[in-house]
Amino acid sequence: MKQGKTTNEHSERRLDKASKHVTSLWFPVNPETLASIREHFTTGSFNNDPERLLDMLKTDFALFTFLVKELVPVALEYNVSNDVVNNPMELLRWAGVARIKAIISDDALLPSNHLFQELEPFQAERLRETAIIASTAEVLSEKNNLDPETGFCRGVIREIGLNLIAWNYPTLYARVLKNLTAAKSLDEELTTELGFSPSLLAMRVLRPRSGDVASDMDAMKQTWATYDRLCEVGEALARAENPNTYPSAENDWKLASEYLEKTVGTQAIDLIKNRAIEHSREYERTLAGSFHSLAEFSPEKKVQHHKRQESARGNRYLSQCPPEIQKALRNLYAEISGEDSPRAALEMLFQAIIPQAGFTGGCVFVVDPSSFALTPRTKFGKVRLRVIEQVALRHSLQNEGDEDKLGVLMSKPSVESDSAATALSCAHPVIERHDEIEESSFTGMYGSLGESRKIGVLYLEAPAGTTIEADSQSVGTFKAVRQALSDALRLD
Repeated sequence: MKQGKTTNEHSERRLDKASKHVTSLWFPVNPETLASIREHFTTGSFNNDPERLLDMLKTDFALFTFLVKELVPVALEYNVSNDVVNNPMELLRWAGVARIKAIISDDALLPSNHLFQELEPFQAERLRETAIIASTAEVLSEKNNLDPETGFCRGVIREIGLNLIAWNYPTLYARVLKNLTAAKSLDEELTTELGFSPSLLAMRVLRPRSGDVASDMDAMKQTWATYDRLCEVGEALARAENPNTYPSAENDWKLASEYLEKTVGTQAIDLIKNRAIEHSREYERTLAGSFHSLAEFSPEKKVQHHKRQESARGNRYLSQCPPEIQKALRNLYAEISGEDSPRAALEMLFQAIIPQAGFTGGCVFVVDPSSFALTPRTKFGKVRLRVIEQVALRHSLQNEGDEDKLGVLMSKPSVESDSAATALSCAHPVIERHDEIEESSFTGMYGSLGESRKIGVLYLEAPAGTTIEADSQSVGTFKAVRQALSDALRLD
């Protein structure tokens, strides 16, 4: 019992220390937004249009939340109802232009420790995620006959803890972000590291005089439970849009898309995207180059692209290619979709990547069961070393030589066998040299297509500028191209 009490006291001290630390530093206000608001104060334009002030504040999450933090204790002193204190927009309306102006016009009050233009990529992404989450809650509130303004505010307020940690514990935040797994969320990992949750930190910052933060959190959850559910959909969308960071992205997209389809319909993503663009316009304008435009918001596309990139990483021969071919093949995998026709990817492979890799021509032979033969299906470039015609599969000749250290079989053409037939039953590429003809400066490479079931053979020709037996990069590039073709065709 005593040990539990000591542990709680230790956690409370850590939370208290952290809340004081982040409260004094906050996260950076957009200087251009601040200057614009101050200019409107000078001209007095907000006096006749206070809603315009609130709209401008919604485009700067740091300034918006900072004002809420400053105004909560003032409202409590005036015994303002909890319905107003707990609703940021109503709190700002209660405060009015004069009170807000008094805070915003005082440089000594505003946070100034962080340089806005020098933010790290993960901090820019934090702002982007906040825009997505708040915009999702706003759009879904409209569709559920709730107050969209409250939905937006709840989305921003829920992110205070993560934003404060990202700026004031950047090393820890970046490390946790980098090492995320699908087993635990960012909130859970940060709670383990810090000893308190981001939401608990946010509540302590907003209600520093509260005697029981946990009770306040429970009350807030009950009050805003409906809006919190909408925010959770937005959080899932934000993670899905960044699968390189969040291992849970694919599952997040599945859960969020099912809810959106049921609640909003097929136009959901466009509605959220347009709202997010509106709320983040000042960030995009001021942080051009570091704040990725939300005009590109497409969680499904990002998830699919990530899956294709993962497929590229599954091509174990990629590292054996020259750097420019590695890049080209990764771009190819970005075109390979689990649902779309592979035609575009195949055209890119045959017409661009294979020539770029130094292969001057080739052909894809496909097994024809009816004739028990390899039938030419796709010919490309200029083929010099052989006639492109049907190859009988009456028997498969074994090579007399052993496999060399590159994992290939060396073959000399004969009237009795065709290297394409040999390659079909061979696990390694077959390399063919024609020393006795004029085209001896070219080498032919054959490799079977398919793992569990061989469906054909890829044949490529390349200038033999070096001895092919020693050219591991040429063989590695052939293997990488063959694997990419198999992946494009979705062969097992």
